[in-house]
Amino acid sequence: MLFAGMSFQEKRAWIAQASMGLIYGRYFWSVTMQGGRGPFGSLLATVIQLVILQVVLITLAAIFNPREASAPQDERERLIDLKATRVAYAGLSTAVVVACFFGAMTPPIVFNTNSLLFILVTAEMMRNACQIILYRRGVC
Repeated sequence: MLFAGMSFQEKRAWIAQASMGLIYGRYFWSVTMQGGRGPFGSLLATVIQLVILQVVLITLAAIFNPREASAPQDERERLIDLKATRVAYAGLSTAVVVACFFGAMTPPIVFNTNSLLFILVTAEMMRNACQIILYRRGVC
């Protein structure tokens, strides 16, 4: 099985990483192809698609292993989550500072909005990737 031998927390990280890459990748591709004008209406649809996809996949993962899904995080999982959040926060704060400098150049509001969304999505994907790496390495 695809998720055999993984903790539920690692499964959640893989699900989040894959679904965000797929859904937001498609959104940002459409924004790029429209010359940065960006479909604000499709942003809501994108978020709804992401929520539905993640809920369905995490529910399926929980159905196949309900005991693990209901178990609280152990010390190792909490430490992995904290380390991954620290890495993502460093990336997020750096990117926001850079975005503030570009924002001072008065680009179109749609560009600013999509840039900030991209930064947020990238930080969350950094967090998921860091979690996956730490789970795979077994290091803390």
